[in-house]
Amino acid sequence: CATGRADTVPASVSGVNYTDQDIRYRLFDPKDPKQTVVASEEIGPFAAGGVICCYDVPKTWAPGIQVGVILQSYDNRAGDYRPRQTFIVDLPPYDKSGKAGDVWFINYPDGTVGVVSTAYRPNGDEWPGKIKGWPKPSLAFQRELWERDMRLAQESLRASKKSMDEFDQDPSASLKKKWDFYLEEKKQKRPPKELQMFTGPADPEFLIHERQWKEKSLQYSREKVEHLMKVRP
Repeated sequence: CATGRADTVPASVSGVNYTDQDIRYRLFDPKDPKQTVVASEEIGPFAAGGVICCYDVPKTWAPGIQVGVILQSYDNRAGDYRPRQTFIVDLPPYDKSGKAGDVWFINYPDGTVGVVSTAYRPNGDEWPGKIKGWPKPSLAFQRELWERDMRLAQESLRASKKSMDEFDQDPSASLKKKWDFYLEEKKQKRPPKELQMFTGPADPEFLIHERQWKEKSLQYSREKVEHLMKVRP
């Protein structure tokens, strides 16, 4: 961390995101005319970030302390980040101990942001944020993720069924196709290890191996869809 003034202390920075959007945030000192970014991070929906370094905060709290925030949130419909927003927010009083703590950036679902300096975490009793507790995915967001996972699982099941049907209809053609793939990968010096034990597409053990692999793949795909049906939010 960079060394600050004698009346400040470098604080670790974390962020917490209570929205259903990916975000990027950056912190800067509003008194800095260059608005030099001193901490930045990306956080996923309904998630918390890591611990990064550092933001200098006054050792003693006083009214009027402010923190600059540059925020970009992801537009799920447009598939891109929105234009940057800049906020200048007041830093609320420190904990009862009077000591500066870690700096937390908070992204609220109502479109506002906050910054606090505290020794507590979001699930702590003395957490000073407007929302208490770690982010919890909304029902709508849980269903959105479920629909995505179900769509992918159904696509995988259809592909497994098609592969199994093609194998059953013409095992020789299926084995030749797989062996040609193996030979091509071998030329690139990346042959699949599980195929190196076979002598060619006519190897009876190769037939057994491929049938078992396709059956297991199909069974796994079926079980994945069945499991998702049981756990729909």
